Amino acid sequence: MANILFTLAEEVGATTDNHFAVRFAVDENDCFDFAAGLKQSGHSVYFVNWKDLEFETADADAHFTRMFDYAASKFVEPLALTDFELVFVYKMEGFYFDLPRFFQMVSVFEKSINVVVNDPATIRHNIDKNYLFQLADKNIRVGTPFTIKEAVEKRLSKGLPCVIKPLFGERGLNVMLARTTSDLEAIAGNETKYIAQEFMPEIRDGEKSLAFLGFDFQHAVVKMPNQQNAEEFRCNESLGGTVAIYEPTEEELQYSVNLLRTYESFGCPIHFSRIDFVTTSSGPSLIEAELLNPSIYANYSKKGPQFGQAIARYFDGLIKKKALASDLCKSAADVC
Repeated sequence: MANILFTLAEEVGATTDNHFAVRFAVDENDCFDFAAGLKQSGHSVYFVNWKDLEFETADADAHFTRMFDYAASKFVEPLALTDFELVFVYKMEGFYFDLPRFFQMVSVFEKSINVVVNDPATIRHNIDKNYLFQLADKNIRVGTPFTIKEAVEKRLSKGLPCVIKPLFGERGLNVMLARTTSDLEAIAGNETKYIAQEFMPEIRDGEKSLAFLGFDFQHAVVKMPNQQNAEEFRCNESLGGTVAIYEPTEEELQYSVNLLRTYESFGCPIHFSRIDFVTTSSGPSLIEAELLNPSIYANYSKKGPQFGQAIARYFDGLIKKKALASDLCKSAADVC
């Protein structure tokens, strides 16, 4: 079968000779379930820390200095990138602080490995939260996005709160609630690096997160902000948030699939995604569409092994589709 590479956010101090430690428990539980499903399908799975990719004189010389063999439970001599059929760009700790290096890694994968998940076009597009404006322009119900200048004129000056988010960011880092223009002092001089989104008070009732492979729904959770802090709107566990299993309604499923179809129309292939929304009086309204490296909460849904098997089937399909396309191209070289 195939060699498959996972990039993971390594908890370096906790890694041992026979255990690759992952930074966050939600991701570690899931990544081992994913790897187990792939192993059961006959694939060989290897874990790497994205920071261990070295670039020499050319992209073709790029290689990892360390590589962990999941089946053997040990670090092994790193394989060449060309030895892999698929790379799962799953987790990378701190990559938002070194985007040039991150984009270089994605380009290296694109040139060296047949299948990259998520697709490089989707990764490059989803890393920037300006996609919220594009979805809104396509009549997708979104927590209305604003530039910071627009937020001042249309909301804050009228006493309407906004959530302020970095254009490039994850895990709630540097996300804040602004109620007045004075709250923007924290980002003074850096306004163009942030985006504003209307504050939806329904967040206190929970943020629904639906996981998809392609356009097929897999499972869902509802994430609640800290119920002991009435001012908290972020659902991150590190801030006291909680996660529970959730069964979406038919309306929510249709909304999410339509959103993904719309996102695909931007030239972004849809593979591994999580759609986060709140339920308003008008229906589901998007907080974020995570199509870069979403935490998927399969373990929380008690569907980790099941989702691992689904991942294996899905990756098998991508590998076979790529191989078929390559064979067709070779047989019609004069056309390709």
